[in-house]
Amino acid sequence: MIKPNKCLNLCLAFIFGLLLCGLPLFALPAQAAGGSGHISGQLVDGTNNNAPLAEQKVTLQVAQGDSARDLSTTTTDAHGNFAFSNLSTDKTLSYAAYINYKGAQYITDLVALDSKPEQQLKLTVYEPTQDPSKLAIVQATVLIHEPDPHTGTVTVSQLFDFKNLDTRSFVGSLDASQGKPKALFFSLPQGARNISLNKGFGGYKAIAIDKGFATNAAVLPGDNEFSLSFEVPATSPTYNYRYVAMYPTVALSFLVAPALHAQPDKLTAQGTVTADQHPYQLYRATGLLARQEVGMKLEGLAVSTPSAQVNTGNIWLIVALLVVVAVLFVGFFLYRARRMQAAPKAKTGQAKAVPDGKKTKSTDRRQILLNELLELDKDFEAGKLSKAVYQERRAKAKARLRSVMREEEAAQR
Repeated sequence: MIKPNKCLNLCLAFIFGLLLCGLPLFALPAQAAGGSGHISGQLVDGTNNNAPLAEQKVTLQVAQGDSARDLSTTTTDAHGNFAFSNLSTDKTLSYAAYINYKGAQYITDLVALDSKPEQQLKLTVYEPTQDPSKLAIVQATVLIHEPDPHTGTVTVSQLFDFKNLDTRSFVGSLDASQGKPKALFFSLPQGARNISLNKGFGGYKAIAIDKGFATNAAVLPGDNEFSLSFEVPATSPTYNYRYVAMYPTVALSFLVAPALHAQPDKLTAQGTVTADQHPYQLYRATGLLARQEVGMKLEGLAVSTPSAQVNTGNIWLIVALLVVVAVLFVGFFLYRARRMQAAPKAKTGQAKAVPDGKKTKSTDRRQILLNELLELDKDFEAGKLSKAVYQERRAKAKARLRSVMREEEAAQR
């Protein structure tokens, strides 16, 4: 059996494999490159008073709807300038410039060229740090959905609004060779599975740690948003949900589906609110310290387990065994029927029965001779024997029968 931490590692490895692939590709119009549009900009270092950065690779990404792909890459000049020309001005297309700088990803806002074919961008990066002392969570929200009786789980969504008060980007490392990695940490409740890392995690990696996971996702100076979701088991009537504040937290909100009854621990009930057009019970806590734990006991969960999948291989094995049993039964029945048909019929009306265990060989011979006479009669009637042969054989059989019967009478005296 795979241990929980190994399961989490496998889930996270799969999730981040998808994230590292970037956004899904799509078929861009032929004129995506080759139009009259032009984008230029400058790459600056926000940590060092917006000093320009030379010799850095900047990539232009083109987006259409919810999909995007890299279109072109260039290198900044001595003044940190970059430019992309011959771009489509199709109104369905948008563009953004991005760079991977010292372990963190930085991207500009999206711009369109349909109304303004020439656009100017500013791409700001920051020097990295692994000091988390200036990180805080302004608002953490935990949304607990209604139980799903078919899967036996409850889906939980989490949203974190981080604030980085430093002039450097917090860029974690997943290197655990010296002990606990210097990374961004998130806690998970007991039994969490099917973890999906969404906003803020794209292009980064993660590893499982005790009661949660660590990621090398960067936290840039200013405001940052992270979101994720997972499932917890709902196969028993109650579930004890524990939340650990990994960083100082200004406010924490629990939104609980009305189908569940919640018993909060260090959380205060705030009544009913609406989120995503659904009502939820709101519970809040403020001023949480790093590593402080709160939670609630959830009651009214769907006591259900996922439907067992039918194994067709086992079904066919059972059918085969039943067929074999049926064949053996029929064969045994036919065998018994033939034995009973061939067995001599018990003689009735005897004046004196031979005691059990005292039957002689003459008795068996008598039965054999009687059967022989019966067979001779049948063969003669069927035309298999001539009259002469029939009479000769019958006379010999009767003579032997009289001799056997005399021996039996002598034995009974």
